[in-house]
Amino acid sequence: METNTTGTKTTGTKTTGTKTTDTTTIECYRFVEPDLTSVNGDVTWRIGEWNRTTGPVRCCANGLHASPTPRDSLRDVYGRRWFVAEARGEISRQTHKFAASEMRLVEEIPAAVLRRFAVRCAQDALDHLERRHPVDARVRQCLQAAEGFLDGTLHEADLLEARRAAGGLVASGAPIGADTGRAVAATIAASHAADGDAASWASAAAAAAYAAHAAADAIEAAEAHVAVYAPVHNVAAGIAASHTADRAATAAHTAAAAGAGAHAAAVAAARGTYAADTAADPYFAAFSEFSAHPADSHYLAQNAALLELIGDARADRV
Repeated sequence: METNTTGTKTTGTKTTGTKTTDTTTIECYRFVEPDLTSVNGDVTWRIGEWNRTTGPVRCCANGLHASPTPRDSLRDVYGRRWFVAEARGEISRQTHKFAASEMRLVEEIPAAVLRRFAVRCAQDALDHLERRHPVDARVRQCLQAAEGFLDGTLHEADLLEARRAAGGLVASGAPIGADTGRAVAATIAASHAADGDAASWASAAAAAAYAAHAAADAIEAAEAHVAVYAPVHNVAAGIAASHTADRAATAAHTAAAAGAGAHAAAVAAARGTYAADTAADPYFAAFSEFSAHPADSHYLAQNAALLELIGDARADRV
């Protein structure tokens, strides 16, 4: 919950557990509604002006919330406008977000960044997938139509036609693997991001692309386990081979959680709502587990891509 009150400026530096108090500012990222209000709470923002909250700061309970990286921020799309922000004062941290006693919006990130990022995520997922097996031409054409629409070389009718064709691959009922299915989902989400709500659909595209990578990792880990374990003829070799089983199980667990996260993000985008945030939601447990998953190479690559696109947008404004 976010509340806007007047408070006393924090001074000094102190660290206790996951809470810190410091007068230095932290660059961060957060979403707000089109009218510059918070989705949760009663905060109204003015760009460049500090908001303050009183009372003990606790992430998800009290304080002004943001994420330390742009990719982390896409896990919590609560709003339609995206900003680089600054935080200071008392800080309460969780895995991919934090609450602060003081925060201000610094600079809006153009929606075009999110639209381009969605396409880039899907492109990366398809490229990764094609190292294993061919990709249906309709999926590539859908992504190319999204790029063309953003470039201004194709019309909305072209975008929608390509999206319907890619969706037909799933609707046909033809068997497709988990990695392929999630890469297709990333592509369709990127298509929606091109002409729809950039924030929610970019979140869905990123989540689906990550899930496609996680599924591919799980498949490769399972194949490696079979290859190592099949020729085992003694106990010592069996124990050594069991380590590949552990890796395969971990990869499968990550892929399952990532898939649930991607599903939750896509449903939220399609409904025009926000990601699951109550225990009553059937995907909440898996979504929460995915949200707590530590950053890996795929996740870090997405964050690096976002930072590059944000940097390019800033440079264009100079």
